[in-house]
Amino acid sequence: MLKANKSRWFERLFFVYNQNLLKRRFHTFKVLGLEKLINRNNDLPTIIYCNHSSWWDGLAAFHISQKANLDFFVMMEEKQLQNLKLFCKLGAFSVVRENPRNAIESINYSVKLLNEDSNRTLWIFPQGEILPNDLRPINFFNGVSRIIEKVGICQIFCVAMRYEFLGEYKPEIFARIDNHQNFDNKESFISKDLTKKLSKNVTDNLEKLKIDLLQNDLEKFQNLI
Repeated sequence: MLKANKSRWFERLFFVYNQNLLKRRFHTFKVLGLEKLINRNNDLPTIIYCNHSSWWDGLAAFHISQKANLDFFVMMEEKQLQNLKLFCKLGAFSVVRENPRNAIESINYSVKLLNEDSNRTLWIFPQGEILPNDLRPINFFNGVSRIIEKVGICQIFCVAMRYEFLGEYKPEIFARIDNHQNFDNKESFISKDLTKKLSKNVTDNLEKLKIDLLQNDLEKFQNLI
């Protein structure tokens, strides 16, 4: 697998590049609930799980992480990361979900990263591939639940993202960050059941975001670009 090789100076440089890129390609990047990440418990490792509907998701996740001052890591498909190896310097590492041994290695690597430093954050897109926002049901791989179980004590956040044309020449990004949940090693759960619960959380969050857009209820959203 390809491991993360974070570079702070490259991260700062890429933030400037990424922000300018987002400004060129999108009219706005509006987020609801950013303060939930900013005010997270720094003594607990953080896992953020999100739907996966666009190639831009990783760059959007990086931008949110920078705005919330997160020590960001992200799991990416190895075939994508092979072509974007510079992303390893931003905290990306690879997984091959079709290969069980490689998938377990990536899960264990995720757990190691989070257990080494409680202030770290892992972004994961458990659908495993880019799929339309409104495709139902939303199905997750079990990797995210296994990571939660192995980390033992952590906080998790559900994020929903959509890309929409709303009367502007350029599209807009919308993200909705839901309330966090805490897990500890005293809890026992079945990974498959937790995976279904997490996929339902994302489905519900996406529906709430869709309603916000349909009703033009965007006053509380913060533009990040």
